[in-house]
Amino acid sequence: MVEYPSIPGTEPLPYRAASPIDESSLPNSLTSPPPPEPNSKSIFAFWHTGIHSLHPNSLRNIIAWHRRLSPLGWTVYVLDTVEGSPRNIANYLDITSPDVVPDAFRNKTLIGEYAAQHTSDLVRFPLLLRYGGVYMDVGILLYGDLDALWTQHIMNPASPIDFAGFTLGEFPNISIVNFTLISAANNPLIKRAHHIFLKLWEGKNTTTGAHKHPLVSHVPLMRVPPELVTNEDGKGKMAINDESMTDYAVQIQCLGAVERWVDEENGWDGPKYVREKCWLFSMMAHSYAHEQLTNWDGTLQQRLFSLPLPGPGEEESDDQKLARSMVEVVIRDSWCLKLGHGFSAKLFGGDTLGIRWRKVVGSDCVEGTYAGWLRWAEVNLRQKGLLERIYIGDYEPTMRGRMLGAD
Repeated sequence: MVEYPSIPGTEPLPYRAASPIDESSLPNSLTSPPPPEPNSKSIFAFWHTGIHSLHPNSLRNIIAWHRRLSPLGWTVYVLDTVEGSPRNIANYLDITSPDVVPDAFRNKTLIGEYAAQHTSDLVRFPLLLRYGGVYMDVGILLYGDLDALWTQHIMNPASPIDFAGFTLGEFPNISIVNFTLISAANNPLIKRAHHIFLKLWEGKNTTTGAHKHPLVSHVPLMRVPPELVTNEDGKGKMAINDESMTDYAVQIQCLGAVERWVDEENGWDGPKYVREKCWLFSMMAHSYAHEQLTNWDGTLQQRLFSLPLPGPGEEESDDQKLARSMVEVVIRDSWCLKLGHGFSAKLFGGDTLGIRWRKVVGSDCVEGTYAGWLRWAEVNLRQKGLLERIYIGDYEPTMRGRMLGAD
């Protein structure tokens, strides 16, 4: 077994992680988990065709969550829409209710290139409202101390914190993003964001044009450099603009609307809630550190992470130094390493690290490489203390008045 270097600011897990898992023979705790109880230690993810069809690198993420956190009482649920599956979302939510999912979900009429992603978006709020716990995208390599955040804050009556996640943008122009959401059941922020999200989906089977809806139109659009273009199959060159980016991720706009809304009649003050009740991490600093060190070049990242660590007495090359810097900043200073795929590839005009790891199967876990170091750290190291939450000061709401139906 390779002995990886120590990383200042980290320490070995104080308990033994669960045993390694054969990826071709998953344990019952992942394939047929027990029904979740409200506010139990539950991690929800979604892959519409089921856990057995996950790309190998994504499956390794799930296995790492299980190995790291199951000894502390956590259960991982990778839910799906597969007929007869014990993990079918219909076994966890009342998908016949219009208060849970919109008609397009119930009738299976979602359309468009990102229908699978939007299906995932439509279940994450209802899952957390019913059960509480954590929702994470399958493309996450986790390094932050989730158990400490949950026990010391989210479920601790003495702590004012009852929501945690990531934010896009710099204060005061911030919006909570949706790839990691942590809360107790029936959280007031998620409850209101879900209400708005359902309103945006009324009578629709796609999110095209959703940014214009009056419930979210007061939230600034997500900004895309105007020179970014992409190839759409059969459509030639097509620009990705602020509107299309915002429509793709309009669930983030729903969260942003609630953050910026004051409803005095029903006792909701979004800016106050975010300031006092939320433990927010910077998306750029705490999930995309590897991207910033390589100018968002996924092909370069995959090449660097595939390099072997120098042997005894060998001097580091410049590439190995950069690879080591990426590994250290991710493991020591980041909550996670977030892998992007479909839309991200279009946004940056090339393969992301996640896509490269899908194409070069197994390159994300070769022992003795920098990628192998990342994988080893998922189940062997922890950071010394919780990462600091970002500063949230006073900011002005952009909407005042009744949020009808959300009380």
